[in-house]
Order: sequence, then structure tokens, then C-alpha cells
Amino acid sequence: MGNSSSIEVPGGGYEGYNVLKVQANSPGAKAGLEPFFDYIIAVNNVRLRTDGDSLKQLAQQFINQPLPITVYSSKDQSIRETQIVPHTNWGGDGLLGVSIRFASFEHASETVWHVLDVSPGSPASAAGLQPHNDYIVAANRPLEDREDFFQLLEENNRKLIRLYVYNTDTDKCREVGITPNDQWGGDGYLGCGIGFGYLHRIPHRERGQYSASPGTQGLETISVQQTPATPRAIDGSLTEISLATPPPSAPPGVVPQGLQQFASMSLQPVSLAQAPPTAPTTMALPQVSVAP
Repeated sequence: MGNSSSIEVPGGGYEGYNVLKVQANSPGAKAGLEPFFDYIIAVNNVRLRTDGDSLKQLAQQFINQPLPITVYSSKDQSIRETQIVPHTNWGGDGLLGVSIRFASFEHASETVWHVLDVSPGSPASAAGLQPHNDYIVAANRPLEDREDFFQLLEENNRKLIRLYVYNTDTDKCREVGITPNDQWGGDGYLGCGIGFGYLHRIPHRERGQYSASPGTQGLETISVQQTPATPRAIDGSLTEISLATPPPSAPPGVVPQGLQQFASMSLQPVSLAQAPPTAPTTMALPQVSVAP
């Protein structure tokens, strides 16, 4: 999957409302909105370039009427037109039954962590992580750069954290509770290999090639930010969170200072007709062995 620069966005820009949660049987579910991957970028032909009240106001104006929306998918690298029908009595909270945050999708397809090998008896194995088919796409705090995930593990050693994991076989995201532990009896905090970079992104397939049906139920998401932001509830259905500008990423192929003790990187041979924009990177979790 490349970045969104290869997609022509109507109205330009890379901003939109990232869908974080979709309640079951809600208007959002019936519209086929997909948590984590979908960004609402226009409503009724109005481009949503800034964090404001346009979506809320239009939802109120179109109660019980089809509201045209334009959606960008960071998973499929595609833009689609669909409709959502705001309701006050669909059986859940709010008009749309979704939670969102205003964010950029310019590099959304790049910030995923690919689960590779999983050691038996490890925290990763106990949490049910599936080798090669699982991709970590979010956590209970923002993951904006490749080193953020490893910092999360280091700072939460022997503490329960929540990860949101996409599986290519099921084409669904699920919530995974896992406890990093550098003394579990094997290597690393989780006991699994993690890949990051061009060769470890979610495989690109055209929309419709997946087996899952539209309206997959999302997962509850907690946003814990380095720079606090105040969420705003919109009719009980939407939550907007303006994210702080993420710190710049380290140059490709360079492990940021302070991470060498638990992450190692190696380049893998690539045979492609056209060289990828960034070098493949494999990050191994810390190699720590402590006798029980």
C-alpha cells in the first residue's frame, strides 16, 4: 500500500474525520463505515478541511433523510461515495452511532506494525496474536511514529494495555488485551517479531475482495494524547479530538536513540520491478532472557 499521495482527493488536502467506533445496527454501520481505516472527507459535497461543526449541522438537517458522504479508506487506498441516514430512534446513542476524531490520513497506511513470528508461551501467544496475518493499527494511546509502539511497551512493562489488531483473514479489527513482560521466560516484551515499513503494510486489495460484509462493528477507543485535547460530544453520536502535530519520524533505516536496547533492524532483500519508496525494515522486539 502506498500513501495517499497517489489518490486524487476531491477538494485537495489530507484531512478528514477518522472513524474510531461504529455501533452495531447504527446508521454508520448501515452505511458501511469501517473503524480506524475510514475517513469522512466530505458531506453533501462540502469538503471537511477543518475541525468544525459542519458534520454536526448537516446531520441535524438530514434527520431521516439520506445524507451523501465521501469516504477515504486508508486500507483500500480508495475514495467512495455513499449515504448515511441520521436517526434519533435507531436504538443507540446519537444520530449516526459513530465516534470520530479530526486527523490527517496522509500517512495513515504507513503506521501499522506487522506481527511476525509468535513464540509459544509468550504474552503475544496468550493474547491470541496471529503470526503474519495480524497488523497492529492502534492502541489505547496515539501511535504516530514507528518508535511509538516500542515506547508503549517499554513504558507499560508488566501492565495491561489494549491494542487494536486487523486480521487479513477475517478483514476485521479486534481489541486485544496484552501485558508486556520482559521476564516472561523468553525473548522480548511480547515474545513476537514485529515488522515495520514498506514490506509490512497491510496488503492492498480492491474494495469488495474481502469476505467481510459492510457494517462491521467497531471497538471502543480511548485516546490518550501527549498533548491533552478536550473531546466534544456531538448529539451523543460523535466525538471530535484534534490531535497535536506528531513528532517527526526518524530517517528510514535508523533506529531512534534510546531504542537500540530493545529494537534491532535489518534489511531484507527485495526483488521488485520498481524500487519501493522506503527501504524495508524489520524491527525485532527486545531480546531478553531471564530464568524463572
